Amino acid sequence: MHDVFISYSSKNKNVADAIVSDFEQNGIRCWYAPRDIRPGEEWVTAITKALEVSKALVLIYTDESNNSRQVMNEIAVAFNAGITIVPFKLSNEQMNRELEYYLTRVHWLDAVSKPLMENIATLRNYVSVIILAGSGEAPAGLKLGGAFKSASPQTKKSIIYGSVAVVLLICTLILKAVLDKRLEDRIAQERAEILTEHPDWVEEDEEPLPVDESALLYEEGLLFYSQSNYTMAYDRYIKASDAGSKEAMKAVGDMLYEGTGVEMDEKKAVEFYLRAGGFSRLEDEPYFERAEDGLSDEDMFNRLGLSYFYEYDYDRAAYFFILGAEEFDSVNCMGNAGITYESAMDWENAYKWYNAAIEAGHPDSERFEKKVKQMEDEGLV
Repeated sequence: MHDVFISYSSKNKNVADAIVSDFEQNGIRCWYAPRDIRPGEEWVTAITKALEVSKALVLIYTDESNNSRQVMNEIAVAFNAGITIVPFKLSNEQMNRELEYYLTRVHWLDAVSKPLMENIATLRNYVSVIILAGSGEAPAGLKLGGAFKSASPQTKKSIIYGSVAVVLLICTLILKAVLDKRLEDRIAQERAEILTEHPDWVEEDEEPLPVDESALLYEEGLLFYSQSNYTMAYDRYIKASDAGSKEAMKAVGDMLYEGTGVEMDEKKAVEFYLRAGGFSRLEDEPYFERAEDGLSDEDMFNRLGLSYFYEYDYDRAAYFFILGAEEFDSVNCMGNAGITYESAMDWENAYKWYNAAIEAGHPDSERFEKKVKQMEDEGLV
């Protein structure tokens, strides 16, 4: 069971991770994809079930979520179910008309200014009010604050159960040397715990027990990223990548691809994505053909595209599928590019890549031909 559903664009996963971490450390149970989708469970079914039992939905409002069809669907389901929606505003972009329809009578937290973690603390206290009120407990000691403001100039209705208690979370810069020392202390502590459980594993004067330093470095990178300290986040991600963390390699790729805190460099980003190996274990994907030395470049780009497709990041999924299609004439990448663009309702590009896959002899050409004809009959192209 959970209290809050987190709705977000996959491009803002670091922010979602930070919110979930803060909430759950303070006793607020969260549901968010893909973490809480069970293996083999359909995405739509899982999301609908999760929303049905949620007490509130937190929308991480950004330029990306403003244009996300999946986010729009989640907001519509929550709206129709009467679930309290709390937008966490990280962008000043004009809200699209469909989203404004659902949110025109709710208040939102303007989180564009102030440090991210301070705004998350304010959000957490506000959501706590909703949860307590929903469970029948009267929130005590709360005063009306100015952190939330109306989503439009129309007459607004206050969110049902009270207001915001602004709790300032003072964020301080942590010196690099202090962090290095903390990392060393954590490694030493983990080794001591291992030896306590298995005293016979290591004798005196032997090499120290291995500890997953890459995971610790990656964890620190996540912390810095959540505080918008991108320089230190990138530093930790790079060190974690060098230590073998595939999650860190993906994070470095994301920062380079988006130009977040570093100079945008798509070529270098792709190098890190390829090092990460598609973000999941090869054993979990038996449908990819492997040479003795691993996946082919064609399969790797297809795999990278699928990783983002299942996160609903259609722009980046299409980017990798097209790389595989153009560089290696991959029929699988052509077909998946068509499916991706259809999912994003970009009919022109869907039509283009479905036809390319058909001409290249894709195994599903018959199905693609039906889709092409349907688009023609409906006047979509």
